[in-house]
Amino acid sequence: MKALTSSFQSYDKQDYAKSAVLYILHHFKPNLHKKTFGKHYQNKTTIDLFLDEQPDLFKLISSEIEHVAETVGLNADWFSTDKYMKSWKKNFAKFLSEHIEVQESLDSFESNSDDVNAQFEIMIDSLSRLSLLLKTSYDEWHQKSMAEFLESNLPFELYNLYNLSYIEKISAIRSLVGDLMRLRNMLHLVRSNEKKIRNELEKFEQRNYATSQLLTHVSRSELTLKFYLRSKNAQSLDDMFSTIPLKLDVNYDKQFKMYFNSFRDNLSVFTNFVNKKYLHEDITLNSSNSESFVDFDEKLRTIILKHG
Repeated sequence: MKALTSSFQSYDKQDYAKSAVLYILHHFKPNLHKKTFGKHYQNKTTIDLFLDEQPDLFKLISSEIEHVAETVGLNADWFSTDKYMKSWKKNFAKFLSEHIEVQESLDSFESNSDDVNAQFEIMIDSLSRLSLLLKTSYDEWHQKSMAEFLESNLPFELYNLYNLSYIEKISAIRSLVGDLMRLRNMLHLVRSNEKKIRNELEKFEQRNYATSQLLTHVSRSELTLKFYLRSKNAQSLDDMFSTIPLKLDVNYDKQFKMYFNSFRDNLSVFTNFVNKKYLHEDITLNSSNSESFVDFDEKLRTIILKHG
């Protein structure tokens, strides 16, 4: 019988959308500063949401990959961080070509507008588009993930953790969008009162610093675990980016247990935080009404009959 995973050899949209989100968050650093205007050298307090020096997406990702590869300790003739990054860039370019709205969002940061309203629009629009993309891609990801797990010997708990991680990331992004909209409205209300402006920015940073940090932590621990599992089953660099059956002696693999527990613990902290902050979510977890379950039902029955 044809392997279930053979239909899912392409890159994982979730990973590239998540990279775009982290890139956007690295841009965001709200601050107040004084500018001098006119021949009378009048000082005016202005708000700037972005860093003066824009971060480099590929440097950010390269640093993350280097950390993960060094942590896992992958030593193979076909692997190097440079080769991996070349493949990552190729897949990311494909991802952007298939999702022009994401490309437009990332390009908008290059405008470096001094208009704070324009800066808010860029942040809100970019994160909203990525949140929508993740939501509409859920069924596709769900099928792909189920196929991988049906052909693996990994604990099904890990599939559930991946599922929960996917949904909680959407909630976290929506939470950030909501906080941005509230901050924009409050800054409009306090207008030119510098003390109140500083107070609103400080409250915003306190609420969202934790979100960004926890999102970064759970993403890194998840990436480390996925990287390890793929490296143990890969025969070439292409296998690191493909959906392939994953086989592992989980009862004796200490590294797997360590990365698995780290991911589970980080996800638990992240989930508890997000659920307290943002309680509404309209994606139904493992719902029998999900399109992925309807499409997958026949394949699943075939597997059960074959191995029953």
